[in-house]
Amino acid sequence: MKKTWMISGVAGVMILGGAFGVSAVSNDGQWSDKNVKVSQKQAEDTAVKEVEGLEITKVEKDVDDGVQKYEVKGMTKDGQEMDVDIHAESGEVLEVDREDSDSDSDQVSAADLKVDQATAEKTAEQETGGTITESEVDDGHFEFELVDDTHEYDVTVDGQTGEVIEYEKEKK
Repeated sequence: MKKTWMISGVAGVMILGGAFGVSAVSNDGQWSDKNVKVSQKQAEDTAVKEVEGLEITKVEKDVDDGVQKYEVKGMTKDGQEMDVDIHAESGEVLEVDREDSDSDSDQVSAADLKVDQATAEKTAEQETGGTITESEVDDGHFEFELVDDTHEYDVTVDGQTGEVIEYEKEKK
């Protein structure tokens, strides 16, 4: 009889433990106001300070790898779409992603580029303040990966105009 109770008790503990485990897992990836210390308005203000001339079009609450963040989306005065991710607990800028919405990616060979590699590299370094770790030419654009002490950057420079057409900043 004692064996039956012990087996039943162990089975009950396992079932309850499994239920709690499922409960804990199911909350991952879901927004919870419990740990949020930054309001949506504060996140919007931070994004506007980070990106000069940003006109906010949308703010989303998101959880990425267990980190709650505000995804502030908007447009700059020169027509570039921007996404700025703000940490919901610290208010820190996690990532800035810029993509030129008017960018036409016509197939252009490296020989047809009007901007040379050195000029494009200088533009990318000036934009970020980082050091280039990788570079390539793709579809008439120079694509660079750069780093500094605290961030990693992906920058695309138009091979015809020399302008930055995509910019992504991510905290290390």
